[in-house]
Amino acid sequence: MRIKKLVFIFLTVINFNVLHAQSNNDTQLWLGVSAKKKFNHGFLSKFQYRTRIIDDITRLRGSFLYFTLEKKLSKSFNVETNYRLALIENLVYHRYSLGFEIEEKVGKSKLSLRPLVQYQRLANAIDIETSQQARSFFRPRLTWETDLTKKVEIYAYVEPFYKIDNNFNINWWQNSLGLKYEVYQKLKLNPFFIWQPGTTKKNSNNNYIIGVDLEFNF
Repeated sequence: MRIKKLVFIFLTVINFNVLHAQSNNDTQLWLGVSAKKKFNHGFLSKFQYRTRIIDDITRLRGSFLYFTLEKKLSKSFNVETNYRLALIENLVYHRYSLGFEIEEKVGKSKLSLRPLVQYQRLANAIDIETSQQARSFFRPRLTWETDLTKKVEIYAYVEPFYKIDNNFNINWWQNSLGLKYEVYQKLKLNPFFIWQPGTTKKNSNNNYIIGVDLEFNF
């Protein structure tokens, strides 16, 4: 019964934000599946596939493939690198990221800070070698998470996107609230909501994102 009430509150929050979105904003649906595997010596790898449906959930944006490799250096410190391949209409995006994460337990909860540097290159699918653009971002993410029951965990994070240029301004924020429910021992269901407000004149719209991920752990 407690889980049903939690899901109801979660969906109510999502509907409230979506219904109050302005006409120049966008409601999106993100669907994904991931597989995570731990190895010896503190290594962890993760593969994820995600698709996005945009324009008020009416148009398929494309496919996104992620590969992440993490190395735990101590109980509270690890480094990670990530590659993302985005296939969007006739465009291909290559994105590379490098960062680290610091974790600290506060009572029954956990706080973590993950500064990350991201480099992205845009290439035309027909002529990848000669048609390309590049841009970089600095993304410090602050996350809070706690266990409600043995099978239910909730989390929230805030993450500004700083474009690395002469001004080093925040282009937008990514704010998320979600929960993870352990369906089976190696499978978790992760519904989440993301609010992305733009902070520049060229990008002042808000994205309201409803998402669901299936997470397999091996």
